[in-house]
Amino acid sequence: MDTISRHQLLAVSIIYQIGTTIIFGFASGAGRDSWLAVLISTMLGLAIIMVYVSVTQLNPGLTYIECYPKQFGKWLGTPIAWLHPLLFLYIAGRIVADINNLVPSTILPGTPPWSILTIFMIVIGYSLFLGLKVMGRLAEIILPLLGIIYIAEVVLIISSGVVDLDNLFPLLDKGWNRVWKVVWPLGVIQSYGESLALAMVWTSVRPKGRVGRTMVLSTLLAGSFIAFTDAMAISVFGEEIFKRATYPMYALIQAINVADFITQLDATGVLYFCFMAFLKTFIYLYAAVRSIQKLTYAQSIRSFIIPVCVIAFVLGLTMAPNVIAHITVVEKIVPYSPIYLSLMIFIPMVLMAVSWLRRKAA
Repeated sequence: MDTISRHQLLAVSIIYQIGTTIIFGFASGAGRDSWLAVLISTMLGLAIIMVYVSVTQLNPGLTYIECYPKQFGKWLGTPIAWLHPLLFLYIAGRIVADINNLVPSTILPGTPPWSILTIFMIVIGYSLFLGLKVMGRLAEIILPLLGIIYIAEVVLIISSGVVDLDNLFPLLDKGWNRVWKVVWPLGVIQSYGESLALAMVWTSVRPKGRVGRTMVLSTLLAGSFIAFTDAMAISVFGEEIFKRATYPMYALIQAINVADFITQLDATGVLYFCFMAFLKTFIYLYAAVRSIQKLTYAQSIRSFIIPVCVIAFVLGLTMAPNVIAHITVVEKIVPYSPIYLSLMIFIPMVLMAVSWLRRKAA
């Protein structure tokens, strides 16, 4: 059986939850209060994740997708369950579109986007054939390296003399309104509500148990990382530039200049982003093929890997004409979609309540 350890789940979850959101400036709409919006989003998002954990704990031995037919019945639960692999595929396509927009415009200008995405998806497909265990080992190795690189970048940014902590104040000078607008629903759904895909991994964790503790720790660490990064970007650029920048994290690394000697490290930021996108796309597509396997009672996920990779590739190439349209859809339309809100927040709460009531009655 394809299994991962709790430490590997922790590494995968941290990288997954930080994901591609960090490069775009998580909660940038809240201006200098964005780091506060991130912390609030993390707390609310943690509550949503614990709903997912509770559902799987109340239905031992079943993947998250299998809980719907069991608790809601074949005629209602199965159609709801089938919406999940479609959702996972759509979000995977969005992440592929992130690569499509960022890489050709930064480190590989002039390179046809389709060629970049082809290589990206071949690696993703190959990784899916290797299985979850290999990805868990890779995440366990890569996470400490990413942490070391990040700490080095923070030290270099501070050494460049561009940090001005006065840019972080006054706090809440425009009130709570813009903070709450960012927190709900975008801040809660982005990274945290989307951790729904990770629920398809939890049954593969060995030894069993303590998944909840692992997810609490990963969520708090990821949220703290994002909040600190936002605060760092605001202190360097100020509120207005931070809000307007398309890629604040990328611009933050570009700001490194130590004695005109250590400069132009922006490529490291893109590579860092690409690995985050790689792992997150892997998890979404793994969740999609695992869901399809369970719903079709197939023996293996292998026959579904190539089709879902092709679909994600096509979506990534075609779903957004440019980066502005892409970001607008991700921040202004998708989080308010009834399907998004229902599948990530409202229906899981109902599923948890039904599972608890039926278990208590039994």
